[in-house]
Amino acid sequence: MKPSSRRLRRACLLGAAGITAAATIFAGVTASAAAQPSHSGNWRHHHAGPGYPPPGGIYAPFTDCPLLNPLMEESAPGNATGCVAGDATSGTITIGNITTPVTHPVNVQFGAWDPPNAEPEQFTGGVLPPPNGLSAQLVSAPEVVPGGLLKALGCPSTTASVQKLCNEATKLGGRFLNLYAAAESAGQITNFELVTWTQPLIFQLINPLLGNSCDIGSVDNPVVINPSLTGTLTIENDPDPAKHPDTEVLKISDGTASDNTFTAPVVTGCGPGGAANIAIDEAIDTSAGLPSASGSNSITLSGTFYFGASYAPANMAHVLLSAFLASVGTPPASGSSAGARPLTAATLRGRYGFK
Repeated sequence: MKPSSRRLRRACLLGAAGITAAATIFAGVTASAAAQPSHSGNWRHHHAGPGYPPPGGIYAPFTDCPLLNPLMEESAPGNATGCVAGDATSGTITIGNITTPVTHPVNVQFGAWDPPNAEPEQFTGGVLPPPNGLSAQLVSAPEVVPGGLLKALGCPSTTASVQKLCNEATKLGGRFLNLYAAAESAGQITNFELVTWTQPLIFQLINPLLGNSCDIGSVDNPVVINPSLTGTLTIENDPDPAKHPDTEVLKISDGTASDNTFTAPVVTGCGPGGAANIAIDEAIDTSAGLPSASGSNSITLSGTFYFGASYAPANMAHVLLSAFLASVGTPPASGSSAGARPLTAATLRGRYGFK
């Protein structure tokens, strides 16, 4: 095995871990138009694309990778350079007393690179979002929060401003009774290690009566999760090894990312008065049990995750882009591709020096 392959395969698991981290911040993608709230958050983000046509074959998942970002071109030869993609299809997110099932597909995409001064066999680079930034890295629609707005407010209430909101929601009905949870990045993924990472998040509570800034967490005080990932690992080389001998796709099937050690702060900015309406914030805090300590919150996300990587001796991003372009129009790889080779986390630790 080439030394460069050894280093790359170490880093690609780290990248696959990162994709699942990002996946945890979603709350569903395919709710119907009638069910979705009227909201302009980043889950409704649209963008022009990555600058290359959708790839096919084993590269089909990588439709929005920042391969044209100059930093990808600067990645150290033989170190991590590639594209991360993932689809989480189920799970639950519990923050305080609020448990939200994740029942719709979630898609995540970003790139991984290592700087020119990287040490051999030591991933020191990081994550690069798609061309349109962090909001395009996480593409989803909000998920329904059981119990709706009335439960979140603790209706009926002895506080006049809270009870006024309870009455208004009841009178208007429909979407004014519904409550949705959406999540977004509060910063970049950090601390890549084999199957662990760090991800700061903001969870937004969405209802027309709560305004556009009703959040659990903020950029300055985010919900910081540190999930771990398990799953079935396979790796597959490019179908044309003569043309692309140094590209491959790592697949983590039946993947599960989980964390039950993170804390969650109080909500802020809820209600018609936004930051000025403290009573609404306090009512939601009381109902949701916020702030909540470690052990009172949990995230579990399940799905399939991919890392498309190049370990060429130079120009890795260019080589991977060439493989993408060659695959255009090819049917997506099946789940039982004959070229896939099984791997285990224990084998990777032993062979590639994981901690």
